[in-house]
Amino acid sequence: MRKLLLVGCALLSTALAGASIAAAPTLLGKDAPDFVLKAMDGKNLRMSEFRGQVVLVNFWARWAGDSRQEMQALDRINTTYSRAGLVVLGVSVDEDLVRAREFAGAMKVSYPLMFDTGSDIGRDYLLQKMPMTVLVDRAGVIRYTNVGFKRGDERAYLDQIRALLRE
Repeated sequence: MRKLLLVGCALLSTALAGASIAAAPTLLGKDAPDFVLKAMDGKNLRMSEFRGQVVLVNFWARWAGDSRQEMQALDRINTTYSRAGLVVLGVSVDEDLVRAREFAGAMKVSYPLMFDTGSDIGRDYLLQKMPMTVLVDRAGVIRYTNVGFKRGDERAYLDQIRALLRE
């Protein structure tokens, strides 16, 4: 009886976990939420200004260790594909603006870095873990997302970017 009870609990736990995964909201196939943020150079940038181009938005925070690695990989991607119609945007969701700006300055990336200290953009983009990367097609529709960053993710980004640039 005890073995049957343990198996039943395991099945129920698995079913509940599956239900929460299946119910998790997704942005895929939806219009990218618009936002306006101030960039490192002081200019305001609006997401919707880039309609007609493929846009990669990377949400990062200085305290998320993978952000540093990903920003370096994205800098290489930006250098290679910016002339082909790719726009890379970095958005800090760090609450400490001073430290976020220091971190951004030390990264020396070739793409715009912006700073969001509110919660609206994080809510609109369903941010859960940093870093998070979103690819938006020329029509402004989210086509790919990736949470976290590990070695090799840039290959998946490149596959997606190339396909979107060909469309």
